[in-house]
Amino acid sequence: MRGGLHGPNVITVGESVLLLVAVSGGEAVHLARWHEPTGPGRGAVPDHYLAGGDSEREAVQRRYDVEALRQPIWEHTTMCGRVWALMVGGDGGTLSRYREAAFAPTCRRCLTLMDRLFPAPAVDRRVPVVAQVVCDVVREHGYAEVRQVPGDQLAVLRKEIRSLIRQQTGHAVQTLVHGDLLLVVCDPLRDAEAEMRAAAEAVEAVLFGDQPLPAARPERPWVVTWTAWDLG
Repeated sequence: MRGGLHGPNVITVGESVLLLVAVSGGEAVHLARWHEPTGPGRGAVPDHYLAGGDSEREAVQRRYDVEALRQPIWEHTTMCGRVWALMVGGDGGTLSRYREAAFAPTCRRCLTLMDRLFPAPAVDRRVPVVAQVVCDVVREHGYAEVRQVPGDQLAVLRKEIRSLIRQQTGHAVQTLVHGDLLLVVCDPLRDAEAEMRAAAEAVEAVLFGDQPLPAARPERPWVVTWTAWDLG
């Protein structure tokens, strides 16, 4: 920036430059896109924040490149569709006493849309193999647990599992994520009565002494571990 001054408070995602902005009546930090050159955009900060003689505005003018902030190169609405008020202060400090500096968005909708700007990760060779194993397990038990799934493979694995189960059974499936654990449930394929009978029999055997407590955790055939399918 000119003379060592700070410019717009932006982040770069893939090939997109996004401005951190605030809206009226909320504390969340939103994102505004670079404006396409098909019409006039808007500046990062309204003129009344960049002119005047009070101490707050003078501080902004000392720290920021005012010409860069005035350039009409930003969309008029945030990525989530709201009209925004002004840029959120960054390395050059706050622009208003009512708003702290920020360096990352917090609006959930803007974050979701921002994620789509990242390049898609390479699909691991294990995805189709693990998906078929999970499909087989779900067809037998009605549910499955997939453990130690890398975060960048979760979305594509969930999609592949849902597609396979629908193709092979005609049923929809629900997938839930908690950390690196993926839960897959297909209610039409579950035998709820059999599960309840098995649980009741196990409790009865322990309570009435028909069967001692197991020394080790019994095998759980519905658990699939991602790392067990290393294809080299």
